[in-house]
Amino acid sequence: MKDYREKDVMGFIGDTSKSVFPKPCRITVRMTSDKHGQTLSLAGANVLIGIPLEEVADIIKVVER
Repeated sequence: MKDYREKDVMGFIGDTSKSVFPKPCRITVRMTSDKHGQTLSLAGANVLIGIPLEEVADIIKVVER
């Protein structure tokens, strides 16, 4: 069974190569889960970052509904 969730939140975005304070930005958070695993993605300011959720399970608490 595939599960897909999406939520917009206010966050921030910045350039890690410059010493500039990050700017507020609307971030879209998506989580998908299927037979291949779980994925977490963040999208903001025309940038998309995605990771396999299993890789960070040891540093975050995953809440199951």
